[in-house]
Amino acid sequence: MTTNRRTAPARARAIRATGQRGFTLVELLVAMAAGLVVSMAAFLLSKNATRFFQNEARASASHLAATIGLNRLAADLQRAAYLSSPNILADPEVCQVPTSPPGLTLLAGISILQQGSVSLHAAELGQSTANGLYPDSIIIGGSLNSAELFEFRRISDASGNWVVELNPNSAAVQRTLDRAHGGGQSLTQIFAPSRFLRIMVRGQEKYLYGVIESANVTGSPPTKILVALKAAPGLPTLVGLADCGVTPGGFTGDGGWVSVVSRVRYDIRSLVGKSTAYEPLVAPVTPELTGDNGRTELVRVELGDQDQELPETLELIAEYAVDLKFGISVATESATPGITNPQITRLPITTPENTAVYTTTAENGQIGAAPQRVRAVQVRLSTRTRAPDRDVGILPAGPDGRRLRFLIPGIVASANTYGDTVPDGSPPVYARMRTLYADIALPNQAYVQW
Repeated sequence: MTTNRRTAPARARAIRATGQRGFTLVELLVAMAAGLVVSMAAFLLSKNATRFFQNEARASASHLAATIGLNRLAADLQRAAYLSSPNILADPEVCQVPTSPPGLTLLAGISILQQGSVSLHAAELGQSTANGLYPDSIIIGGSLNSAELFEFRRISDASGNWVVELNPNSAAVQRTLDRAHGGGQSLTQIFAPSRFLRIMVRGQEKYLYGVIESANVTGSPPTKILVALKAAPGLPTLVGLADCGVTPGGFTGDGGWVSVVSRVRYDIRSLVGKSTAYEPLVAPVTPELTGDNGRTELVRVELGDQDQELPETLELIAEYAVDLKFGISVATESATPGITNPQITRLPITTPENTAVYTTTAENGQIGAAPQRVRAVQVRLSTRTRAPDRDVGILPAGPDGRRLRFLIPGIVASANTYGDTVPDGSPPVYARMRTLYADIALPNQAYVQW
């Protein structure tokens, strides 16, 4: 069979007319190279975008932590001295000034300890001190666990210990029971051991203070509620010319009202290895990059009658907190004759620190201590981002010592103190800081004249 040669050119012309042909090797190489360049550019853009998103997410988390911590602290400060005493050692409305236990003698609306977080937890504050930050601590006293005044029927003497019998039908008890059904604290949780009981006997103008030993609730709904007090310090009795106290052997008069008083401390410390409840949250994650081994938090803990921490009350309030400072507004008597209105003097947060702030708010019994004169508290709370993301850390500080960058020691061998030179090409060692301020009035101390 022979091929018709005259038809071959026609077939070739038909193929060329349809435009169907393959790519050359050069074209394929150029296309692959261009695609690779585009892919690499897209990858770099996405990597930078992801890094930026992570950094900003950390900054947002830091700001949120500072906000939550400041709000919680402000809520407690606003209840300082609520249904309690601004200074139990100087309070003219206290029936008998206590000499023990130490937690009761230190009861005041507020008490601020200069660089208190460092004094209490020096070994845990290495990162803050390396940055030239020395956080304070504050103790707040008042009816912080319940806003109720509970009516009692009688106080009796049981085997040397006073027992207060509450009225189970009172409105305060019924409201507390309703809140407990909705997840609020129960009566036994409110009347917890080592808290204080302020007692106002009907017909008397002065308050009595005791220490709660236990609370016993009988029945559901309750038919009897008994609050037992510790033997020390006991309760003053109506003997001789005393104008306040309980009848020796038991008081069976017209009853009165009680409130539950507690003291809480806010400070900055590490919770790593300290609390099983928070261990999964604060456990170090890649500490060589984040500095998690030295992370610190804003912590709230309740203090007992011996001025001891009650471990079961430990709370994490703000993660990655690194600084806590206070200022005050204090009322002083006018030196002008004929003017009785007190003058309000503001002592803000400054650098160097104003010692008058800490003298005025020192623990009861210290020379110059007058916490009852404080009318407002200025708070500065600083948190840091979880991981460093800045190479430059030396930025102008505020007039009160506020910082914008926080050095994470240990990431670079030669950069362990704020201000150290970071070699070129080193990974970021500075974390951003978020600092919030608040001026918080103390309404329960607004009219204290002593």
